[in-house]
Amino acid sequence: MLSRLAESFFWLSRNVERAETVARVLDVTYTRSMDLYAGGAWSQRSWRTAIAIATFSDPDGVTIGESAPTEALERCVFDERNPSSIVSCIATARGNAIGLRAELSTELWEHINELYLDVRSQHLESILEEGPARMLRRVRDRCQAIAGVTAATLLHEDGWNFMQLGRFLERGALTTRILSTAESLDDPWPEWQRLLEMCCASFPFARVARHLQSPRDAAAFIVFRATFPRSLNFCANEIHAALHRLSESSSRSYTDDAEKQAGRLCATFNFADADDLFAEGLHAFSRRTIGTFDALIGAIQRVYFPRTPVAAALAV
Repeated sequence: MLSRLAESFFWLSRNVERAETVARVLDVTYTRSMDLYAGGAWSQRSWRTAIAIATFSDPDGVTIGESAPTEALERCVFDERNPSSIVSCIATARGNAIGLRAELSTELWEHINELYLDVRSQHLESILEEGPARMLRRVRDRCQAIAGVTAATLLHEDGWNFMQLGRFLERGALTTRILSTAESLDDPWPEWQRLLEMCCASFPFARVARHLQSPRDAAAFIVFRATFPRSLNFCANEIHAALHRLSESSSRSYTDDAEKQAGRLCATFNFADADDLFAEGLHAFSRRTIGTFDALIGAIQRVYFPRTPVAAALAV
């Protein structure tokens, strides 16, 4: 497959996954802002966290005014200067889809285009009037539908593998960023319930919890649960599998730096447990894992989407 097409598949998937996550984070924050911890510092902290996740910034560096929900919607949904806003992500995904039109199924193209047209027709005033939850959940559901249609209608060949690669890289990186916003394992349970909901983990975690739920159990579930499709463990193994399908190499070895780093990432979760996580410390673990995901993304770009200067290419 041409590197240009492979990169478009990769970024299409990453941007759809990012739009879905941002929509879910904002929806959970908006809903939770009306509960017991709605007032004062907890509300301000929740909105700073949501904006930080959606703008890839440090929560301590985020400043918000008196109307936090309105400001968050402006910055994280409609601000085209923010490349991680919902409008920007979906526009980028559609741009990639246009370049791949001959490679995509009709059903997949229609879902992406309908989502783009839906979001472009929205305005902040109308969203605030009807309630943000309706629009945010529509974005979330449509993004999840795109993932389903992709699996059901595309040939499971190189293009699909690059989409899987982009999806689980983005999902793992964003899950780590969500986890990094937890200030302490001693935070009250409603704060950890909010983090679980941001990771789409509240119901799965409740199903497997065998005793009184605790922040430590929640953190371990988000990181290590191998059967939860948004855990870091699951994402790392899907990345590893996609890379080996692309290279057609044995999963027990590696043929390039991307596979080497993906193998190390898998080992981080396959050969560790909650005790290792808590011994290192939640924040130290999160910072290290974010760095590992960033390094892996860089390695994948060098292996599959190289930026070769024109002069150097001609000289060869």
